[in-house]
This record gives sequence, C-alpha cells and structure tokens, in this order.
Amino acid sequence: MKALKEIEVVRLQAAEKLAEETLRGEVDAVVAFHQGDSRAAITTLLLDCHHLRLQLALRDKDVSRGMSCERTTRFERP
Repeated sequence: MKALKEIEVVRLQAAEKLAEETLRGEVDAVVAFHQGDSRAAITTLLLDCHHLRLQLALRDKDVSRGMSCERTTRFERP
C-alpha cells in the first residue's frame, strides 16, 4: 500500500515537471507581451477565462433551449 502511494507521488511530480517544461515558453511569451508585468499578464488571462466561461454558459443555455424545442445543434460549418 505504501509503495502505491509512493508511485502516485512520483507520477504526480513527473506530470508537474512535464507541464512546467511544456508551458514555460508560453508563460514567458505572455509575460513578455505585457512588458514583464506579471500582474497585467495574470489579469488578462483571468479576463479571458471569465469571457470563455460566459461564452460556454450562453452556449449551454442555447443548446438546452434547442433540445427542448426539438431543434438540432450543428457544430460543423454548413
């Protein structure tokens, strides 16, 4: 049981390291875009997150309404 917990910890650490290495360039690019202002970079990313959540909520509302009206939703271009 203890060995399984240790394996899980190692797996988590490996995943975090891989994510950090993968995103390092993107993080650097975002901060550079904001002339090194980390706070501005974080603010912009949070605003983007809020906007995307709103868009998803509106889409879900439209999809739910469409289903209740027996309308089908198309996700591909016509």
